[in-house]
Amino acid sequence: MKIKKAIITGATGGLGRNLGEFLSQEGWELLGFGRNESIGKELGYAFKAFDLSNLEETLEAFVEADVVFHCAARSSPWGKYELFYKDNVQATENVLTAMKKYNIPKLVHVSTPSIYFDFTDQINVKESYRPKQFVNAYAQTKYEAEELVLASSVDATIIRPRGIFGEYDSVLIPRLEKIANRGVLPLINKGNALVDVTYVGNVVHAMYLCATKELPDKSIFNISNDEPIEISKLFEMVMATLGKEVKYKNVAYKTMMRLATVLEFVAKLGLSKEPMITKYGVGLIAHDQTLDLQKAKDVLGYRPKYSLEEGLERYAWSREY
Repeated sequence: MKIKKAIITGATGGLGRNLGEFLSQEGWELLGFGRNESIGKELGYAFKAFDLSNLEETLEAFVEADVVFHCAARSSPWGKYELFYKDNVQATENVLTAMKKYNIPKLVHVSTPSIYFDFTDQINVKESYRPKQFVNAYAQTKYEAEELVLASSVDATIIRPRGIFGEYDSVLIPRLEKIANRGVLPLINKGNALVDVTYVGNVVHAMYLCATKELPDKSIFNISNDEPIEISKLFEMVMATLGKEVKYKNVAYKTMMRLATVLEFVAKLGLSKEPMITKYGVGLIAHDQTLDLQKAKDVLGYRPKYSLEEGLERYAWSREY
């Protein structure tokens, strides 16, 4: 097979690093973009550090390639809309402009199922679902970035992976660990909410399929481990992986929402950074949310390569070495 050349944005983030390692092993020629120069030097392939929201720097950094994997994003449940717009919308627009200039034919765009969330129970959510309003600036701007991609002339595929965890994870498990270090993990409704998460190796597998298969242009796919699990059981598995013994405390939904409201108010006053608990975060552990993967299975040919248990084992192993 002809060696493929790819550009990875967000190459120093968790997903980008895992994708780069996989494609390197497959013999691809890679160029990574990101902001963390120290991590960039460790990637083992060409890397450029700059801000994707700067069009001039973006156009200067890009080169001809077969595909762009757009992993870069500001991903947080909290923050100012302007910052999310710059990193999620403006950066995506600049990527599309650069792709047109360098005649790069294919884009694999990483979005999020956060655009579905509306503080209600959602089972087997399809790609077409939209809430009446988005819950935060992250969801809003990721949707706006998708709209740019869908309106472009680029042959693009969009994936929406749910709750990514795994090697180089700086979000899901570290956030849980930070709360657990205080000795207690809160549960709402005894942790009965049913949720999906996705091991990063399965997301990488899905992205590889998106880049190498003939697909209908502008296809959108939900991605998960296809193993819905109750929040309480997920917490137990994660804590066992971390080797932590924690107590679980059942807390009323209204109580947690009041606390989150106060913490968000304090953060808005500039008296703290990101709140330890946000209303969005409370909603995630209080409500069912699972994804319908039928389209990914039928059209993309996606099947998870790693189970939830295998993913956690691989994550635990990576922490030791």
